[in-house]
Amino acid sequence: MACQTYASNACMGTRPVNLCTFEGKKQYWTKGPYSWKTYAEVHRDVVAAARGLLLLPGIKEMRDEKQAFRQVQECVVAILADTSADWQISSLAAMQVGLTITTVYTTLGHEAMLHGLNETQAKVLFVDWAQYDVLKESVMSKCPALLHIVAIGSAHIPLKTVGGETKAFPTPQEASALAAIGAAFTTTLEGLIAAGSADATDLGHYRPSEQDVVIIMYTSGSSGLPKGVVLSHLNFVSVMASILATGAIAPLATDKYIGYLPLAHIFELAVEATYLCQGSAIGYGHVSTLTSGSPRMHPKDPEGSDLLTLRPTFMAAVPAVLDSIKTGLNMKLSKIPGLKGELARGAVNKAQGLPSGAGCLASCLLDCLQAKLLHMVRSQLGLENLRIMISGGAPLSPETQEFVSAVIAPVAQGYGATETTGCASIQETVSCGGRPADQSFGHVGAIQPATEIKLRSVPDMGYNVTDSPPRGEILISGNNVSETGYYKLPEKSAEDFVRHSDGKIWFHTGDIGVVMETGVLKIIDRKKDLIKLTGGEYVSLGKVEAALKQVPGIGAVVVFALAGKDHCVAVVSQPDKGWEFVGGRPDETALLKSLSEKLTEMGLAPFEIPGKVKVDDTIWTPETGLVTASLKVQRNPLREHYNKPAGPLDQMAYRFPDL
Repeated sequence: MACQTYASNACMGTRPVNLCTFEGKKQYWTKGPYSWKTYAEVHRDVVAAARGLLLLPGIKEMRDEKQAFRQVQECVVAILADTSADWQISSLAAMQVGLTITTVYTTLGHEAMLHGLNETQAKVLFVDWAQYDVLKESVMSKCPALLHIVAIGSAHIPLKTVGGETKAFPTPQEASALAAIGAAFTTTLEGLIAAGSADATDLGHYRPSEQDVVIIMYTSGSSGLPKGVVLSHLNFVSVMASILATGAIAPLATDKYIGYLPLAHIFELAVEATYLCQGSAIGYGHVSTLTSGSPRMHPKDPEGSDLLTLRPTFMAAVPAVLDSIKTGLNMKLSKIPGLKGELARGAVNKAQGLPSGAGCLASCLLDCLQAKLLHMVRSQLGLENLRIMISGGAPLSPETQEFVSAVIAPVAQGYGATETTGCASIQETVSCGGRPADQSFGHVGAIQPATEIKLRSVPDMGYNVTDSPPRGEILISGNNVSETGYYKLPEKSAEDFVRHSDGKIWFHTGDIGVVMETGVLKIIDRKKDLIKLTGGEYVSLGKVEAALKQVPGIGAVVVFALAGKDHCVAVVSQPDKGWEFVGGRPDETALLKSLSEKLTEMGLAPFEIPGKVKVDDTIWTPETGLVTASLKVQRNPLREHYNKPAGPLDQMAYRFPDL
């Protein structure tokens, strides 16, 4: 066990918010240095918290019943909180005694939170204290099965506040004195640990089996209410074992990992668990203080960000974060004056294999100073120690991957889904197992040992396994694939998790892939019209199109969303009855403004609102193949029609890659 092998190693680090300053409506945090707990100390807290959970009235009895009768309803512990050491310790404590965790994104909205908590009949809720008052009436009071509430997230509560008010984190005694919310009483994680420290229950009796459910993870990957993916301990361990077996990200006991992505997402949860297995240190950050430009970083305190304080050796990121690194770095470089600016920009250009763009003097100096200049650029971001980055959660554009890999550190792109416990394939950007480093871009790497992948022809989209190279829908099987499927959704589970003639369960991803000559997997399309943008949000093309048809001036419209972009775009065509039918040919600038206002009014999320629009005089008819006989859009023919050089998609900087 890592807690024994690496007992004295730093395990989890947190930064206190020493001061919160309100300036108008803005809130700024001044944070202290990292405070670390060793693996031995974290293990002590996890064991104590696990015993504390069993001491909560009703929990031990339900766990004993589950132990005796395997088909009994899971005893569910829910976590509704931002990423923190408290989150991880709470989850590990629940796992230790075979309780099932359920996670719901804090950004999904109250209806989605309620759906997850009530569908699983969660008995215990770990909740951020910062959200306690907000969620008390809107969520927690509407969960009749809830028996216990545990406040966590003390690291995110300011120790001192100026110019406004924040609520101090309660002591266990103060928490227990709070009024009951329904049938649920409140304590704190510290209270659980204190109670469990005085208990001697043999936790070995409650050790879970490999088939026990470890987590019901709710995903926002579709329209409507989120689906809960049921994952077992076998699924979870298989993914970690696969990653470690290949050495694709090669965690070391000397590594420092920055934890800030949502632990309610399988990507972050699996990566953190893998690093904890190897004795690495996890320094927890916050999205509001991650970089110098983060919203709660004061402009006068640019050096106090989490990245600049921790200076990690490993980092996970979604494409939107990597895109912002690229954009932000280029913007900073453009503002550096004189010779210094020429040198910095030249070093970045040369790292990408581009002409330096520098003058004669700067070009001569670059030959000697290239490495030092790149180190300077990286150190300004707090990334000079970075060995490797891993990207997941959504497709990463080749351009961003190439830029960050050249200028900052190698970026390994992975592929998977909640349904496959995260990782099904990962790019080997560092040499491992005697294999050379893969320094190419635009694919998702090698298939993992726990995973089997096969392609299924999708003839109506023109993708066939008989193509050279083979193309088709990606189907995934293996120990990492959920055997149960979606919680309490048997029909949807039967649709997506199919037992084939080989006796194995295959998850039908809906993604279209191609296996390259080198054996790596490349994602080239999406079978369904749900497309994941760089921020990890899914945009439903049909939903947006239906909303756009409510906008004055729009009769026929098609929406395009490209993996690797943070927005969708729209092409509005001339109705079959002519522009007069919609009041004349719309002006693109005015149309974009009006559709943004209308769709916002209709309740669409910002990522669902097209960022650009083009107006086209072409009339779509069944004869052209651009619409069906019933005038439904033919998405692929329309994409091909508008994807030509200098065409509408090109004009919006939204060209799809050639297949």
